[in-house]
Amino acid sequence: MSGERRAPDRSGPARRSSIDIRALLTHREYIKTTAYLLPRLAKIRVLEMMERFRSLRTNRREGAKGLPSSLPEMTGGELVREINWRIGTLPPEDAEAVAGFVQRLCRWRARRSLKRRDGGEPAAPRARRTDR
Repeated sequence: MSGERRAPDRSGPARRSSIDIRALLTHREYIKTTAYLLPRLAKIRVLEMMERFRSLRTNRREGAKGLPSSLPEMTGGELVREINWRIGTLPPEDAEAVAGFVQRLCRWRARRSLKRRDGGEPAAPRARRTDR
C-alpha cells in the first residue's frame, strides 16, 4: 500500500463542524419540562411537528416521499410520554425549532395571566358547590 490518503467523501448534505451540546440539552430540557404545562391540543401540535421533522430526516436518507402517518388518539399523559421519548433523538436544528415553537405556544398563556393580575380582565369566579 502506498502512502496515499483519500479525502473524506463530502458529497452528502453539509453538516456542522461542531455541535453546541449545552444549547442542545437546554432546548431538550425546555421542551420536556414545558410539555406538561401545555393544553392537550398544543401537545398534539408539538408531537406532530416532531414527527414531521423525523419523517423528513428519515425520508431524505431512504429516498421515500409522502406525509408522516397521523398520530393515534392519546391522553395528555401519553402525549407527554411520547414527546419525552422522542426528545432524545432530536438533532440540534430540530430541537431549536421545536423549543421556539413551544415558547411561542406558551406566550399567549403568559400574556393572558398578566392581564388578569394587572386588572385587565378579571378572572371568572369559581362556582362554589352547595350540595355538600
